[in-house]
Amino acid sequence: MRGWARWARRLAPAVLVLAFARPVVALDVKVWPLFHYTRHGEDLRWTALGPLVEFHRTAEERDLRIRPLLWLRQHRGAVHDDRAEILYPVASSRWEEGYQSFRLLLFTYRTSPEPGTPHEAGELPPPETWASRFTLFPLVFYRHSPLHGATSFSVLPFYLRLDDFLGFDEVEAIMFPAYLRLSEPRVDRRYYAFFVQTTGGADGRGVRVFPFYGTKEIVGRERTRYVLWPFHIQSDRLVPGYGWEHRRVNFPVFSAIDGPLRTSRAWGVVAYTHTIDHRKGTEATGAPWPLVFRERLLGEDTYRTWRLAPIYGRSDRDGISSRFWAWPALRTKSQDVEDFHYRRTDVLGVVWRRQTLESGASGRRERLLTIFPALRSERANERRYGQAPALVDSLLPENRGVMALWAPLYGVFRWDTAADGSRDWSLLWGLVARERGRLAGPWHVRFDDGDGHGG
Repeated sequence: MRGWARWARRLAPAVLVLAFARPVVALDVKVWPLFHYTRHGEDLRWTALGPLVEFHRTAEERDLRIRPLLWLRQHRGAVHDDRAEILYPVASSRWEEGYQSFRLLLFTYRTSPEPGTPHEAGELPPPETWASRFTLFPLVFYRHSPLHGATSFSVLPFYLRLDDFLGFDEVEAIMFPAYLRLSEPRVDRRYYAFFVQTTGGADGRGVRVFPFYGTKEIVGRERTRYVLWPFHIQSDRLVPGYGWEHRRVNFPVFSAIDGPLRTSRAWGVVAYTHTIDHRKGTEATGAPWPLVFRERLLGEDTYRTWRLAPIYGRSDRDGISSRFWAWPALRTKSQDVEDFHYRRTDVLGVVWRRQTLESGASGRRERLLTIFPALRSERANERRYGQAPALVDSLLPENRGVMALWAPLYGVFRWDTAADGSRDWSLLWGLVARERGRLAGPWHVRFDDGDGHGG
């Protein structure tokens, strides 16, 4: 403790003099592991207690990370955009122009202007006129619309009524699953304890007593009938622009599809299947499906997909080629189309992964190598960066929350490319490091006043 106090007494006057006695363009003060402060023009960064606290400020944004608890980002331009991650991925919030949200596990809250809310041109409506909603999925649902003067509050399984939910215009439930109603344009579906269903509305008709008997028709879209489901099922579906497609199932012996674009036969459920799809221009067979599967283009002899799972499989379609051997032992995927080239190899799922991407149109060149839990090495154009060991980030290398809040905590050895192109690295969170092309120990003070004077 006496040693730390002695270093603090020596560094404090130097920091004060360098920071306030002259206009300093660049300043770098490091007292490991207490703090590290750097400033280069508008770019300011400081860390405290190794990787636990980090703050970065530029002309465009502020970024504060208190690992692994909190990540705050604030855009400093004319457009408001603030974001927060709390113990990622437990909670998050976002506040931008015309939108605010908060999420905590399965609880979500958001508010935004409603379409049609009166306001001045180029300005947002006042926040008190915004619609708001919160959800504790799948139990509690609250909706408030000042424009329409409507408020709804639902608690499953007792009562639920929601508009524009799960693809339906209106959803209503009472003592779920005792009663459920799903409404869409001109069609109403009602379920009573799931076993009894009626279909009504202008275009709907039918009744179902599951699994004994059921019939349903939606005019101009589909017709379905069954007896002792799934043993005997017949259905017709309209393929827009082509006509009706007829399906029948006599489980477990036989099933078939006959239509203007597709014909299919299946014996013994999945023992043998054969499908000709003119819409895709393919012929496919499976025996048994999906373990043994082949697919080829109509009129060709070579199969573009061939699979004997889990031993071997290959697929070459739409410029994308993929292979696997003893899945998940080894898997490859590649794409080569004109000026875009992509390759990826996985061993044992994602325990070992190598990925490359080159795009002539955008100029992107990316490389990724991960070995769980030892290594993550990346390259984006001229920037090279990574760390060892790599626990969660080797499995989720593109997850921003993991990279920002979790990866630095266990990054004993990290490397990155500085703005001047130098290859920098850090051992034990800065105990020994190479910073901006120079070897740096645990304590130092450096400055530059812009006239070539520094220290």
